[in-house]
Amino acid sequence: METHNKTIACQNCKSDFIIEPDDFSFYKKMKVPPPTWCPPCRKQRRLMWRNEFSFYNRTCDLCHRAIISQYAPETELTIYCNTCWWGDNWDPKDYTINFDFSRPFFEQYHELRKKVPTLALVNDNGIGSINCDYTQNFALGKNCYMVMVAWKWEDCLYCCYGTDAKYCVDSFGLFGNNENLYESMFVKQSYNCRFIYESSGMIDSAFAYDCRDCTDCFMCAGLRHQKFCIKNVKYSEDEYKNILASYHLDSWAGQKQAKKEFAEFKLTMPHQCSSFKNCVGCTGNYLFNSKNSTYSFNATALEDCKYFDVGDTMKDCHDISVGGEAELCYECVTPDNSSNSISTIYTWKSTEVAYCDFCQASNHCFASVGLKKGEYCILNKQYSKEEYSVLKAKLIAHMKETGEWGEFFPSHNSPFGYNETVAAIDFPLSRDEAIAQGFAWQDHMQITKGKETLLPENIPDSISDIDNSILNEVLRCVECARNYKLTESELTFYKKHHIPVPRSCFFCRVNHRFALKTPSKIWHRTCMCIDGSHSHAQRCPNEFETSYDPARPEVIYCESCYHQSFN
Repeated sequence: METHNKTIACQNCKSDFIIEPDDFSFYKKMKVPPPTWCPPCRKQRRLMWRNEFSFYNRTCDLCHRAIISQYAPETELTIYCNTCWWGDNWDPKDYTINFDFSRPFFEQYHELRKKVPTLALVNDNGIGSINCDYTQNFALGKNCYMVMVAWKWEDCLYCCYGTDAKYCVDSFGLFGNNENLYESMFVKQSYNCRFIYESSGMIDSAFAYDCRDCTDCFMCAGLRHQKFCIKNVKYSEDEYKNILASYHLDSWAGQKQAKKEFAEFKLTMPHQCSSFKNCVGCTGNYLFNSKNSTYSFNATALEDCKYFDVGDTMKDCHDISVGGEAELCYECVTPDNSSNSISTIYTWKSTEVAYCDFCQASNHCFASVGLKKGEYCILNKQYSKEEYSVLKAKLIAHMKETGEWGEFFPSHNSPFGYNETVAAIDFPLSRDEAIAQGFAWQDHMQITKGKETLLPENIPDSISDIDNSILNEVLRCVECARNYKLTESELTFYKKHHIPVPRSCFFCRVNHRFALKTPSKIWHRTCMCIDGSHSHAQRCPNEFETSYDPARPEVIYCESCYHQSFN
């Protein structure tokens, strides 16, 4: 067993990266060789298999019903609607190939994947979810619309990333028992709030950053256990309500001014190097209730994880892009409720699986696609337990010879253009740059423009002046000119909470939230505190790992100085 760090040159980008002794222990446990690609390149490769925000009109290839799909019409795949894919009118075991040991594994696996029918949108609507047709990478929900990368949500709209939320709209990174939130990010156990960030236990508050257990607070940062505060100043209840009313947050103009004022106020306040709550031995950002998890982001209840991004309740997992309630998984995309999984994509409730794509409730399966309750299958073909073990060992030996064993699926086999995938968000590339690196590009994104019936400037400023007739109107995004419409449940939410109608489309609103969060990347920095009262003479000497890029404008403090600043 390795007892020292080992420096490796990435086969992809040629930069050096370090494999630590604990990493070698994990790879030995998973029976895979150490990675040959660096962590960022491994992540980019996985993300090129995730399309969560680009959708297309097409027809189901089985029932021929008009559907919405994450796959463009020209994609060389057979696409089934949710009802058909989960139904019993087809059998994935009817699609098999005989492996040729003179050829590479991934080349042949890609041929199988193109044969097996594919689910149009990755959700369990009608199986574990109810009335959640238009969701992606979603499970165990009810009455959700345009909710992505989430599970256990109810009555939510236009949200992504998280678990356990009700009646939330336009929010991002909600982890645990949130209700009636609007435009909020990385929040836990909060109720009836709007524009709150990296906060928990908040009630009836708006425009708050890193506040905890506060009620009726507005435009505040770093507060704990407070009530009736504005810009961190305590007021009487009547004073608070009068000042809050003066902002006219029910109007688009009032909300816009408050957002600008809050952004300026936030920059006057120090930011903690990492947004952790109840975490021990962690590096990354936006973590709750986690232990010994490094280079991990946007998650809750992690233990002994590394290179993890988005999810909850994961143990002993490395290199995961979205996941929940899983253990011993490596190089996977959404291995929910699974264990002992290697290089899988959307394979849920499965055990002892490797190189599987959207296999459900399956055990002891290798190199298979679309199985439901499969067992001892290889390339979708059924074997006995003994036959399976022999052939699996032979395939792994072949993959070791070709250098494929332990590597994730090649990006050039992804059915998506680079600009359709989440990789384009975390690793932005121009069209020419992407093509130069051998990635596909989608030149025909489905966007509707020029059909508007109500111009942005003609939308009434206050939600109080808007009636249900707006549901019949086609709106135009003030940023990208894309057309969009309001849903009835969306308008009901705005009216109930006195929120003005958004002037930007869902996709631009999502992009704003991605721009607000720090990247899933680490920098080594020194505390920027120069307050001599903080147990140091002048500038604080403490160093730390943080996801705040030094080029960002925020003033970043170590944990000690940050807490002293608000005591």
